[in-house]
Amino acid sequence: MAHTYRFFAEHLSPGHWRLEDDEASHALKVLRLDAGTVIEVMDGRGAVGVGKLFIESKTKVFAVDALETMTVPDPIYRCVILGALKPGDIDDLIAPLVELGIDRIIAFRQEDTPRFRVADTAQDRWQRLVRAAVKQSKRPTLVSIDVVDGLAEAIALVEGASHKWILLPEAPQDLLKVTQILEGVTAMVTLIGGEKGFSPREESMARAAGYLPVCLGPWVLRARTAAPAAAVFLGMLPLRK
Repeated sequence: MAHTYRFFAEHLSPGHWRLEDDEASHALKVLRLDAGTVIEVMDGRGAVGVGKLFIESKTKVFAVDALETMTVPDPIYRCVILGALKPGDIDDLIAPLVELGIDRIIAFRQEDTPRFRVADTAQDRWQRLVRAAVKQSKRPTLVSIDVVDGLAEAIALVEGASHKWILLPEAPQDLLKVTQILEGVTAMVTLIGGEKGFSPREESMARAAGYLPVCLGPWVLRARTAAPAAAVFLGMLPLRK
């Protein structure tokens, strides 16, 4: 079956969507789609449509006769908090985390970490990578990515989560076993440090905020391995209930 491309678009009226400007440019100049090509459109809030490409001009591109459906969101909210990793590592992690069902990514600058790792240019790039991964994976809602200057600010963004964990190689409990016995889950947050792990102050801060230490098995994983591994466990939770 041929792949059907998906684009972010504004829902103008029943059966009529207008592609965002950068999406229209991508459809015409990069993908070189022809008028009449069947495409999918989404508003990032759960509405999805399927219709034919209509090209009015180089900047005005529509999907017409697009039947709209509303997708019911997953009742469990999944968030990953990442210490600012080496340049490029977060770039490589965004697509796997989005594809594996993470709803929110928070990147924070750890102590003694250069500020350039969360520079504006990096944040703009991460936003583009999130949008591309959402479209590719056919998720109906836009995954959010936030960038903050320290762990305290990251923790404050998700303080109401029902279940919170911090990944530590020496933790006595395994995340998979912990999630197998969960009840009443509404929001889950997993905190993952950068290549140097957490400073003593950061670990104490997380524990004080209610983050339970867990591990991912007997081996010490790099952050770029641990993040998608944790996402797999969290994404499978409804299947194990």
